[in-house]
Amino acid sequence: MDKETLLKMKVKEIMNSRPRTIHLDTTIRGTMQRLRQQIEDCLPVVDADGKLVGVVTESDILYALRVPPRRGTVGSAMVRQAMKQVASNAGELMTKNPVSVTPDMTIQDTLSIMVEHKHRHLPVVDKNNTLVGLISLREIISLYSIVK
Repeated sequence: MDKETLLKMKVKEIMNSRPRTIHLDTTIRGTMQRLRQQIEDCLPVVDADGKLVGVVTESDILYALRVPPRRGTVGSAMVRQAMKQVASNAGELMTKNPVSVTPDMTIQDTLSIMVEHKHRHLPVVDKNNTLVGLISLREIISLYSIVK
């Protein structure tokens, strides 16, 4: 397999189809425990029907632990950071309406979205916004290193 073939592959061919998830009411402590148990540094947040409602990352946990940002922030970003500092559960801590991809998108399109939004992981959802997987830059790089 060459690079062009890899870039034409579909997300569903290499995604993690059984990512660990958390729910809106998962405590901060529970969220940290789940993050420690896995390689990925993000957790999709799903509702009772398995619909994607947000994502919690290690960076979000930093704000919950009240670690101040390295540089000053103003405006709505500052408000979001302050809200995360007082969060008590995943629903309050998560990034709402996260960028996601679909199983039939190509790896090339997925990489473009990752670069544009500066994300290393993207939830994979079906047409009903039900979480069906998670794709990470690490998985893509690993596959690329095999085919190169």
